[in-house]
Amino acid sequence: MKPSYIYFDLDNTLLNHNKAESEAQRETYTGFPEFEETDIDSWLIAYKEENHKLWLKYQEGKIDREFLQYQRFLRPMKKLGLSTDRSAEIGRAYMQNYRKYWTWVDGAKEALELVADQFPVGIVTNGFLETQQKKIEVMELDQYTDNFIITEEVGVMKPHPRVFDVATERSGAERNKILYVGDSYSSDVIGGRDAGWQTAWFTAFMKDIEENQTADFMFDRFPMLTDYLNGK
Repeated sequence: MKPSYIYFDLDNTLLNHNKAESEAQRETYTGFPEFEETDIDSWLIAYKEENHKLWLKYQEGKIDREFLQYQRFLRPMKKLGLSTDRSAEIGRAYMQNYRKYWTWVDGAKEALELVADQFPVGIVTNGFLETQQKKIEVMELDQYTDNFIITEEVGVMKPHPRVFDVATERSGAERNKILYVGDSYSSDVIGGRDAGWQTAWFTAFMKDIEENQTADFMFDRFPMLTDYLNGK
């Protein structure tokens, strides 16, 4: 069934979050003497492990954003035996650095332009409200849509059904005619499927895909998405 409304995820779908995170981490690492006691690879491994654990707890509503933002630098620094006296300052510096490195995923801007010419579109994204709003502003996403659903405003994160209920209502479309394009199997594909939406899974950042992980459409290059929507 051809969709009548298309929602996009933001991070690692339209914008390359992984690249921005990596570049910002490297700039932060070189900017503080605390990190001289460890190598960059060890730091990145420790940070990603602790950050992932905290985001899962945040997604489940077990911690708030202030706790996450403070702990995600404190915990890996403590784990590596680094001084944590300035962990909060380092966390703030990282967020400033992160804003310098926002770029489009290869082919995503061109695809969004083509899709927005043919369909009404919107964006549904997890993440901190102010950060996601700044991305929308800096990347000029408002030229494609005025329908931005940032889950912090909803009060729960994807894949919570309430996020998709709000998005369905705002789209004005029937559930089974909404297509959600996203990179996260758990948040985007399962969340969209459970909401009765169609799903297009962007797999370019996936390392391993399990046999039972499927979507209505799977793609790793954006021209494949536009061809799919055009019936090719």
